[in-house]
Amino acid sequence: MSTIAAQVAVFLGAPLLAAFLSLATRQARLLHGLNLATMTGLVVSEIALIQQVLAHGPLTALWGLVYIDALSAFILLIITFIGLSCSLYTWAYLDDYVARGVIAPGRLSRFFFLFHVFLFAMITATMANNLGVLWVAIEGTTLATTFLIAFFRKREGLEAGWKYLILCSVGIALALFGTVLTYYSSVRVLGDESEALNVTKLLEVAGQLDPHVLKLAFIFLLVGYGTKIGLVPMHTWLPEAYSEAPAPVTAMLAGVLETVAVYAVLRSKAIVDQALPPEFSGNLLMVFGFVSFAMAALFILIQHNYKRLFAYSSIEHMGLAMMGFGVGGSVGTFGGLFHLLNHALAKSLAFFSAGNVHRRFTTCEIGDVQGLAAAQPVTAVAMLVAGLALVGMPPFSTFTSEVLVVTALATQDFTSDTFHAGRFFSITVADEVRSLSVVAVFLLFAVALFGGFTYRLAAMVWGTPPEHVPRGEAWDVGHVPLIVTSLALVGLGVMLPDPIKALLDRAVGVLLVR
Repeated sequence: MSTIAAQVAVFLGAPLLAAFLSLATRQARLLHGLNLATMTGLVVSEIALIQQVLAHGPLTALWGLVYIDALSAFILLIITFIGLSCSLYTWAYLDDYVARGVIAPGRLSRFFFLFHVFLFAMITATMANNLGVLWVAIEGTTLATTFLIAFFRKREGLEAGWKYLILCSVGIALALFGTVLTYYSSVRVLGDESEALNVTKLLEVAGQLDPHVLKLAFIFLLVGYGTKIGLVPMHTWLPEAYSEAPAPVTAMLAGVLETVAVYAVLRSKAIVDQALPPEFSGNLLMVFGFVSFAMAALFILIQHNYKRLFAYSSIEHMGLAMMGFGVGGSVGTFGGLFHLLNHALAKSLAFFSAGNVHRRFTTCEIGDVQGLAAAQPVTAVAMLVAGLALVGMPPFSTFTSEVLVVTALATQDFTSDTFHAGRFFSITVADEVRSLSVVAVFLLFAVALFGGFTYRLAAMVWGTPPEHVPRGEAWDVGHVPLIVTSLALVGLGVMLPDPIKALLDRAVGVLLVR
């Protein structure tokens, strides 16, 4: 077996094996150990995979069913790193709930089974060399995460899980129609039904596909997968689901599932942009991104629940990333991809912290949480780091990616590869005014978001804890991902390691029109 085939076997086989082994035991230590070993193996395989992609370019395996280029390798990096962080955090988090009698010990095996099925579906979506398989895999994430959202079996959690299932199923159905339209357009060119949704084949013949059919297909794909991303107005499931799901599940939803759904949109965009002027897909992403960013900023101002606060922050950051991809060019695309990584780190850290706060204060109401610095000093620092990163404060890496997106918005190089459409554009005074107007409105909403977010964060961290809340925080394995993720947010803001930068540069090349 070749090296790449062995790595693919690890990526696809390890989560499946761990899922079924999780059903075979009810011992908490074995379940946590299996989970941690699986994620560690995936991280090691991902490091080797990145090295191969950087050295040899795109890789194929399993008779062409698997296709891994720099873009998919970058998404796999986010999946594996956040997954490993969640595995460490889950150990302390679930054990605490079992010790307090909130969760029956026997239900842990079900949690890990669903977790690994969820992980397997996201990896499959990222590696699939077929838009149909990608769709099936993302639909698979819906089925697994519905039960994870309602894992605590509370009424609110069941309602949130049901709402998530209904809305995301509708969205996925729309994405299926977009996939069918893509198939209809490609089968007329390729003539081979078995390869009509093959990503590599579609990229080869994209310029020959029917542009009118592709327009309609991309609209359905964007709205469908945009439901998973949480773009406005398809976002209504997201605040409830993030409020009720267990903290490690929410970290995976916000940090990983949203990113995989963005990946599905970008795969389609790369094909559509070769058959249509890139402004078509770019303008759609810009509109959905800007509306999502603005609406989330306004809703953040009126939130009284810190989990919902972080949920609307996810909508805002996904909108920001979409704006970067919509503007395009090397700067906007690089900024959008880098922001996906930074958002995954910051949001997982935020929900890890929120999980600790909820276990100690037994409430999600911001008004009932104060004195966090005295009650949980490590969690308080992590919450501050996550909050400041999410509002784009330096030296955190989110500041860098947001500056890149804003720079792309301000300059909008109409002569770049992303905006050429067979004719030349010149930047006029009206173009400059329009660009500056967009940036000014963007900054206005950003200031409102900054004020509302930091005000609520400060109210939680400072002050005196309620009398019934114990002071101090005992060390456990769940603090490891808090520290590592915080350091990653600072480190990536100060210096971007060469392998990650090279991977991002290659991923940008995948998305730009050739």
